[in-house]
Amino acid sequence: MQKYELVLMLKSQIQELERNELLSKIEKDFKDSILLKDEIWIQQTSYNIKGQKGNNSVYYVSYYLNLDNEKLQELRKSLLYTNALVRYDILKMGQNQEMFEFDKLQKELEKIMDSRDDKRFGNRVTFLSLPENDKYINWKAVAILKKYLTRFGNIKPRRYTKNCVSTQKKLRQEIIRARNFGLLEFIKK
Repeated sequence: MQKYELVLMLKSQIQELERNELLSKIEKDFKDSILLKDEIWIQQTSYNIKGQKGNNSVYYVSYYLNLDNEKLQELRKSLLYTNALVRYDILKMGQNQEMFEFDKLQKELEKIMDSRDDKRFGNRVTFLSLPENDKYINWKAVAILKKYLTRFGNIKPRRYTKNCVSTQKKLRQEIIRARNFGLLEFIKK
C-alpha cells in the first residue's frame, strides 16, 4: 500500500448538485482508502485554464488516499471521462510526508511570515534552508513558493536560496506542481 494525494480541479461553473454527485461517487467507491479530504473551494488561477479567456476560477478538492496498484488503476479509469473535471493529478507521497489542509496551512504560514523579521540581502531567501522548515515544502504553500521565484517567474538558483540540493529539488518539484494546478504563473509579464 502506498499513500497518494488526489487533486481534483472541477469547473467552477457547474451546479453544486453535479459537483456533489461526482465527489460522493468517488468517496463511495474508495471509502476504505480515503484517509483525509481537503476541500479548498473556488480559487482564482494565475492563468486561463485550457486557453479559454475568462476561465480562471476552479473548484479544488484534495484527497489523501492509501491505495494499491489495482485500486490506483481503477481510480484513474473512473476519472477518465468526467465532464465536470478540468484536470486531476495523483501525487505519490513519501513515507514521512504528510498532507496539509489548505486553510490551516495558510493560517500557519501567515503567522510564521508575520513573526519573521528576516533581513533580506538582495534576492536571498533563507526560510527553507533551516531544517525545521523543510516540512512546509508543499504545493499548497503558495506564499512560501512565491518567495522562491524571481520577478520574471523563474525559480531562484541555489546560490541565492542557500538550500541544500535535496531541498532545492523538492522546492522545484512543488513549484512545478503549483504551476500545473494554476496557483502560480509560469512566466510573469
